[in-house]
Amino acid sequence: MNTCHLFTKSLLLGLAGLLLAGCSSVPKELAYEPQADLVAYQPALTGQEGKPARWSGVIAAVHNEQTRSLIEVVYLPLKSNGVPEQTEQSPGRFLAVMQGFVDPTLYAKGRSLTVLGTLDKPVESKIGDHKYEFSVIRVTGSKLWPPIKEVEVRYMDPYFNDPFYDPFWPRRSMRHW
Repeated sequence: MNTCHLFTKSLLLGLAGLLLAGCSSVPKELAYEPQADLVAYQPALTGQEGKPARWSGVIAAVHNEQTRSLIEVVYLPLKSNGVPEQTEQSPGRFLAVMQGFVDPTLYAKGRSLTVLGTLDKPVESKIGDHKYEFSVIRVTGSKLWPPIKEVEVRYMDPYFNDPFYDPFWPRRSMRHW
């Protein structure tokens, strides 16, 4: 009886652990332990060079150079699973420095991106004609998230009983009798 009870407890604890890990885990290319060591985003971050960070946001521009690519990202806070949280405000932008060529068609303006890497010294550049000091992260791992597609949701009330009501009216072609 004791071994059965012990087995049941360990099985339940194992299942609970798997469920909790599945709810808040980030993709393996963005994983870093201990997470407490990750530096939070700040505009024009100085004095943190070489420390690890995991930041996310929406791509504003891609600049390919000879041996590396600079991705300008509008910072958005991370959800627990590593996906950028879609909000209307951002504290600033950062530059994600990736080795090699990054295709601007795939890394298009408006796509969500999360990067993991080490911090570098801030860089002064411009956004249009405005001078701006960017925080910089040298990317060791990244995740380009699928584009967000808008979905139209139509609710049909089962108690609405109008014989002239047509829920597909805007999309139905007009037939002339």
